Amino acid sequence: MPESFLKFIDPIELDRIADLELIARTVVLGMSSGVHRSLHTGVSVEFAQYRPYVQGDDPKFVDWRLFARTDRLHIKQFQEETNLRCTVLLDCSASMEYGSEGITKFRYAQMLAASLVMLMSGQRDTVGFAAYHHDLCLHIPARAQADQMRRILVEIDHLEPAGQTDTASALQFLGDALSPRGMVVLISDLLHPVEEMIAHLRSLRAQRHDLMVLQISDPAEQNFPFDRSVTLVDAEEDREQFTVPEDVREGYLENRKRHFDAIRKACLAHEIDVEEFTCTEPLDRALHHLIHRRTLALFTSSRRRGVG
Repeated sequence: MPESFLKFIDPIELDRIADLELIARTVVLGMSSGVHRSLHTGVSVEFAQYRPYVQGDDPKFVDWRLFARTDRLHIKQFQEETNLRCTVLLDCSASMEYGSEGITKFRYAQMLAASLVMLMSGQRDTVGFAAYHHDLCLHIPARAQADQMRRILVEIDHLEPAGQTDTASALQFLGDALSPRGMVVLISDLLHPVEEMIAHLRSLRAQRHDLMVLQISDPAEQNFPFDRSVTLVDAEEDREQFTVPEDVREGYLENRKRHFDAIRKACLAHEIDVEEFTCTEPLDRALHHLIHRRTLALFTSSRRRGVG
């Protein structure tokens, strides 16, 4: 990808564009077509490769002409495009409104959610969307309708962060509302208690959903760069705390690391993908991460079914 294009999709530069759909289109245009494929066998699909025949393979997929030339049995493998049923879940709580570098976590999350919706819609996936803070404030069920993508993008653009966060209840709602074997992408700063959230993520995994947790962080949250006394405000509870940075920096960073290490450990234990993204880095990294993880998951699923 040309360096100039990578600079253009820097989120701070993109935030100067008012139209969220145009932002998403700009990001997605930088991605390759044919993003996710699976190795399901079938007819009228693209030939991929040969592999040696093993006992139990269906003989109808043996290439007998190749056998006549090599005296060895090989199976033809094919690829067909895979349609997913995906729901993007966006955290709209007040803590997402923080931003130290010219762009807030929430605006970055909006652009990321819109780009994911456009990317998956372009791959003919069935895409739904939900947003929450202390309550579920929006749910658009996944449907294969021509205007679905635009409807979701309009709703994302109208959202504003407010209130406290209740990720666990939003996940519980999706667990009750979604049919099994879909995909759920959670976009959040993950600044909430771990145990209940993990319990509901685990419940979604039990329903055979593929789960991705995309943690959005601000650079100042990661390194606590303040060098003068400052009054910190809890955005969700409206509490103020006068702070001397040099007195609290070490403890803050240790607590932050402990919190997110606990989340990652729990996610890893239940095969839930979690990745942190700083709201100043190009959005295409998050999309490439999604593509990579989905490709890996589809390949693993195919192997388990005995394909390949």
